[in-house]
Amino acid sequence: MPVREVFKEESSMGRRENDWLSTKVSDVAVRLRFKNILYATDLSFAAERALPYALEVARRYGSTIHVAHVIQPDIYPLVPPSSWSKMAEAEEVFRKESRRDLEERLESVPHDIIFRPGKTWPILSQLIEEKQIDLVVFSTHGGGGLQKLIFGSVADDIFRKSPCPVLAVGPGVMNKPKANAELNRILYATDFRSESLAAAPYAISLAQEHRAQLVLLHSIENGGDVPAMLHALHQLVPLGAELRTEPVCIVEHGAPGSKILEVAEAHGADLIVLGVQSNNKNFGKHLLRPGVFQIVAGATCPVFMVRR
Repeated sequence: MPVREVFKEESSMGRRENDWLSTKVSDVAVRLRFKNILYATDLSFAAERALPYALEVARRYGSTIHVAHVIQPDIYPLVPPSSWSKMAEAEEVFRKESRRDLEERLESVPHDIIFRPGKTWPILSQLIEEKQIDLVVFSTHGGGGLQKLIFGSVADDIFRKSPCPVLAVGPGVMNKPKANAELNRILYATDFRSESLAAAPYAISLAQEHRAQLVLLHSIENGGDVPAMLHALHQLVPLGAELRTEPVCIVEHGAPGSKILEVAEAHGADLIVLGVQSNNKNFGKHLLRPGVFQIVAGATCPVFMVRR
């Protein structure tokens, strides 16, 4: 059975042990800004699933959205060379129509639309630096199993190399109308390692801006002090955070990866927030099983990741 509690009082000992957590979270939370958002798209229908979320964050934070589409070389290996020019013309028409559609959908927020030829990650990396990007928003899509869906793809490069947080919209997220992309319930999962704690200020800030309920989760695989873990979760939210509702703290037994998905589904989470390790290809011990890729692929809501 899960153990859940919302703490309203603190022991002096617990306060001393965890003051550094609250201070760190509070100091960073008030400074969080998403001035520039990069929305990466291949202009596919699946890529459009991420746009409502980029718009929602932009409206809340007064951000500028920079749309990035990288134009790939015109190579058609399965088509006779005599037809290449017609296909290239058709693609150019499609890009112009897509640009007009993007202009219409983004008219309510500051934005620019950038189409550049080249290799995808080098172009995106260049734009992240040029535009001083604070958040990258994109969707993952594909077929043929998880390996084909994620590994070796552009998503893999973004996960591993982006110097700023990323918001990934996986294949399990429904293509929602613009009005339904609001973030009303945010799940933040942590194992209390430094890379995981780095995401706490973002979870709190997002909950503040969206007036969302904040759910904090810690999973235990091999036993642990449940009351102490519940108290530590509560200590992550500083006094005066001005959340709409009291945060819900949850400690459950189970494998972290699957437990994150289970709790997100049970609580109707609109966003999962994770801190991941930048110098480890598996993105931190608490995400080894099933891994951050599987969480993104299995979640029915977007996943917000902070690398450290």
